[in-house]
Amino acid sequence: MLELRNVSFEVDGKKILNNISLTMEDNRFTVITGPNGGGKSTLAKLIMGIEKPTEGEILFEGGDITAKDIEEEAKRKMGYAFQKPTRLH
Repeated sequence: MLELRNVSFEVDGKKILNNISLTMEDNRFTVITGPNGGGKSTLAKLIMGIEKPTEGEILFEGGDITAKDIEEEAKRKMGYAFQKPTRLH
């Protein structure tokens, strides 16, 4: 189970996400939709440890992963894929 508790993210004094709480149960397919600029990618980056929330906690299977980085999350078999892959020239 993945749980976000009162997660916020701020950059240069601007709130990108404000007080997000949600629970994603095991063996369930969850979709997060919204407009461009709505914070979906930021939320994914916070869950993966690419960014760190300015407030709140992120729990995975009961353990606090708020401060973990992307390498540690990969060991948990969690991944992050970009919408448009980077092209190598």
